[in-house]
Amino acid sequence: MTSVVAGIGWHIVGASMAASFYAPIDRVKNWSWETTWALAGLFSWILLPIGVSLYLLPDFHGFYASMGSSLLIRVALFGAMWGVGNVSYGLTMRHLGMSLGIGVAIGVTLIVGTLVPPLVHGQAAMLFSTRSGLTTMAGVLVALIGVAVVSWAGHQKEVQLKGHLEEFNVGLGLLLAILCGIFSSGMSFAIDAAKPMETAALQLGVNQL
Repeated sequence: MTSVVAGIGWHIVGASMAASFYAPIDRVKNWSWETTWALAGLFSWILLPIGVSLYLLPDFHGFYASMGSSLLIRVALFGAMWGVGNVSYGLTMRHLGMSLGIGVAIGVTLIVGTLVPPLVHGQAAMLFSTRSGLTTMAGVLVALIGVAVVSWAGHQKEVQLKGHLEEFNVGLGLLLAILCGIFSSGMSFAIDAAKPMETAALQLGVNQL
């Protein structure tokens, strides 16, 4: 139960911080979305994690070899699921705009990524019987309200922009944002699946943070 609560907490923090790195990306005007995303992803999802792991782990190769292929494949597949969701962000932004697209996609990610791991582990009752669970459910409720509000705002924006912004399409954009949010929840699933890796790292003396 503790591990699930910790995973939920990290997911909420991650979802809350996620929008911050879109601000500089939005200021890149002369590159395509794909080029900007690929360059940012190279550093944030490949070079940085490998570099941090090399720095923190006493035996990088030995550590991952000891995890077993089934665990590594499961975590990698969830990571790929998250990657598919994030690649679709470009289309979401194109059809909904930045603020509306991020609001819906991150909201769906928060809801799905928070609720699915406890349900899979048969710990759904924890969400309604513990203080941390009730706090989490309150956060999910706020996220649902937020998604509803920004969806309504998107509809109003579509009415105002009708005939002026050809690519703005609230129906298609919301569908893409929801699918994007579901696939992006793969990060939460990967964190949950990688708990044995976290435990092994802590046993080696790696700082919990």
